[in-house]
Amino acid sequence: MYGDTETRSLWTRLKLKIPEYFNGMDIKPSLLHGDLWSGNVAETEDGPVAFDPASFYGHHEFDLAIAGMFGGFTKAFYDAYHKLIPKEKGFEQRHQLYVLFHHLNHWNHFGTSYKSSSLSIMHGLLGKS
Repeated sequence: MYGDTETRSLWTRLKLKIPEYFNGMDIKPSLLHGDLWSGNVAETEDGPVAFDPASFYGHHEFDLAIAGMFGGFTKAFYDAYHKLIPKEKGFEQRHQLYVLFHHLNHWNHFGTSYKSSSLSIMHGLLGKS
């Protein structure tokens, strides 16, 4: 990953655009699960349960990013989430940026099977297919 020239070239350009994705935002840190996907949540008679956290304080949108890598949640989940916390302008780009973090992290930890998706997300954020 570190020696990959295409990745380094894309990142050099992408990192300059990142501030644009947050222009005018007033982000209030929230306590995040950090690894929120369907394999880390369940429901009991007493209500929902979340486990295997990698908790930290950050932008609430970050917690939605990893879910899609592993099947995501139902439409009803996302509808309810965004009813409580409406999408702000630029959500889709920030979401892709947060998704990129997880793909790069998985590429680093688990190997090149995440290279193609990482590069694709970077191209998308830079306006290329």
